[in-house]
Amino acid sequence: MKTLAVSLLVTAVSTLGQAPAQTPAKPIPRTANGKPDFTGAWQGGGVSLYGESVGNTRATAAVPQAPAAGRGGGGDRLVYKDEAEAKVQAGRGTTWRDDPTVKCLLPGIPRIYGMPMPFEIIQTPKQIAVLFESFHGWRLIPFGGSHGDPDPSFLGDSIASWEGDTLVVDVVGFNGKIWLDGAGHFTDEQLHVTERYTLNGDTISYEATMMDPPLMNKPYTQRMTFTRLKEGERPREYECIENNQDIEHLTGPSVKAAPK
Repeated sequence: MKTLAVSLLVTAVSTLGQAPAQTPAKPIPRTANGKPDFTGAWQGGGVSLYGESVGNTRATAAVPQAPAAGRGGGGDRLVYKDEAEAKVQAGRGTTWRDDPTVKCLLPGIPRIYGMPMPFEIIQTPKQIAVLFESFHGWRLIPFGGSHGDPDPSFLGDSIASWEGDTLVVDVVGFNGKIWLDGAGHFTDEQLHVTERYTLNGDTISYEATMMDPPLMNKPYTQRMTFTRLKEGERPREYECIENNQDIEHLTGPSVKAAPK
């Protein structure tokens, strides 16, 4: 009995102070060629129409809801050149009416990822397709090639490549009709966005670096976390108010309180 007691005491002392055993990290899914496989339904950031915070607004994520992602690079904020910033500030009072999304226009890259709706990624060896519930948006992103002279569009022309396990997407060919945020930071056709996607199992770390030379003095970086939705979840039908002629009565300073 004494021998058993001494043995237990030695074991207890030898394990004292050791870090508790950690659950091994979940391996990321990979394609046949060994690259990370981003295929699946995902949810971006933002606050949903129902009041949930960043992450899974349908309460269907495969992992706990992520905290709010940091905005900007190294604490920087999005600031335009003096003349462009003056235009942004002058329009602050009417952003609720002037925002292109109020007119059912696509939010653009990277803003569409912050919409409170899922999107689905379909990955093949030759290209990646992204289907957005938001505004019926979609992207076809080939691996390799060149931009050429793309037709200007809301979501731009995209080309994908790999840096190790990080998916890098170069985007040009914007139409100058999108805003980078809801605060009125407009763009022109020289906007250039570089996206970086890093798969962490059931989350994606997303980083978008934007540069619009006529409007910005330096690049601006925005970061988000995408959360994988449970199996069976997918983007659903989305409708906007087409050709809305009554925007002024939706919201904003001109709305008067209803009589009681």
